[in-house]
Amino acid sequence: MSLVSLLNLLLQIAGAAMICLCLAHFYLAQLLDWKRDLKSLKPINQQVFFAHTMFLTIGMAMLGFVCIFYPQELTNKSTLAAISALCFALCWLSRLIFQFVVFTSTLVEDSRLEKILRLAGTLLWFFLTALFAVLFAYQIGVI
Repeated sequence: MSLVSLLNLLLQIAGAAMICLCLAHFYLAQLLDWKRDLKSLKPINQQVFFAHTMFLTIGMAMLGFVCIFYPQELTNKSTLAAISALCFALCWLSRLIFQFVVFTSTLVEDSRLEKILRLAGTLLWFFLTALFAVLFAYQIGVI
């Protein structure tokens, strides 16, 4: 299998993972009881939280669909594909860093579920960071 074929396949897997993550936000909202917590906020803060959550979820879904249906557009060498790969790698790297720096408190009371969520998240952020970093390296001719 060529590098481009492998990257296309991995991009499709990444896209499916992003779509699943978007759908998982419905479960996470219930698991983390966002509705109850949001009631204690001012209406503007509730609206900002909702808008940002929807913006991120919809953006991630759109990137997921691009990765699933048009991976070749990200592997065809071009300036736009290189810039996109770099931006996505940095985006997912920042999320990976946030996993350890920002999310320090306990997410849920069930310690087993907590470990599963943290491990799954860490593996996903690492995979996405590495994939887009390798894609960027390919785009600029390093590999």
